[in-house]
Amino acid sequence: MTNTAFPDAAAQAAHLTQRFVSNGVPLDDVNTIIAELDGWPSWYAAWERVGDARTRYADDAERAGAELTAAELRLIAALEYHFGKFLFVHDQDVLHTGSRKAAQAYRQAIGLLPWPGRIVDVEHGGATLPGVFRAPGQDAPWPTVILVPGLDAAKEELHLFSEVFLRRGMATFVVDGPGQGESEFDHRLTAEWEDVASSILAALATVDGVDPGRIAVVGVSLGGYYAARAAARTPGLRAGVSLGGCYSMAESWSNLAFLSRQAFRVRTGAQDEAAALVNAEAFGLASCPPERDVPFLVVHGERDRLFDLNQARRMVEHFGERAELVLEPDGNHVLHNLGYRIRPLVADWVRRRLTPVSVAS
Repeated sequence: MTNTAFPDAAAQAAHLTQRFVSNGVPLDDVNTIIAELDGWPSWYAAWERVGDARTRYADDAERAGAELTAAELRLIAALEYHFGKFLFVHDQDVLHTGSRKAAQAYRQAIGLLPWPGRIVDVEHGGATLPGVFRAPGQDAPWPTVILVPGLDAAKEELHLFSEVFLRRGMATFVVDGPGQGESEFDHRLTAEWEDVASSILAALATVDGVDPGRIAVVGVSLGGYYAARAAARTPGLRAGVSLGGCYSMAESWSNLAFLSRQAFRVRTGAQDEAAALVNAEAFGLASCPPERDVPFLVVHGERDRLFDLNQARRMVEHFGERAELVLEPDGNHVLHNLGYRIRPLVADWVRRRLTPVSVAS
């Protein structure tokens, strides 16, 4: 990648600020990072410096016996390492370093945070995909929601989103699928997410307290496509949601920012952008008609610059009468700017689909 291909780093940070903050990065940290940016090559280092500072504060808190405070700080550090490396695919050494530091900080934190998390590995295709399972405070068995990251996201980024479901009595499982987060170096992104979902369901079957008859899948961005494909073709899933997802990655290609196209290229193993576009052809629902009749919710922002409204409408048509569409005129991509009300809307919809219908005696 030549220097002329790099985006303006400060403009990129400003554009993504709502995403950073809605997922748990303090606004003051974002502003500090923006002030330190000196072109795109400085992006990861600026995020790492702030993440390292949070880690040092966490170490101090831990030594003082404030374990919860330490865990809260490590969660912030994990997010800052993640956002430092999430689009830094042109430098694999940095990408490895950031991924390792994000995963380590998150693994140290999850057992001490509210609704403690634990790693549950998913065996898939001869490999292991790490996931985090969290249970609500109420008695089992629990309805359970599989949360699926997008092209440049990872399980760490969906931590706060999972808590919206946990507050409503649902367990959550967030997984780094093939090509995502901790899994991105040994596995390529795959379009065939019904196979991944089947492996996830097999792993959840070993977790005490999960109600196997009440499991839904919710995906964000490219994860919305994954959720659609899984819900329509994976036995055992009761419902699905796409939050800012796409019907066809190839049809959306020209709308993607340069860094997103490069992330897709690297994470699908393509040699150049032309080959990446060929790979994108597989990431579409047209060739995958639904094999199951399940309720599916599509939530989309009308200001989404990556996946336009046609993508949302075609996804609804794909599911037919069981599909519902919620459009938000002021919503951006994945509706990060409206998360305070869109995430509860999604969680309430899922809870209704996973709540047993009472039978009058």
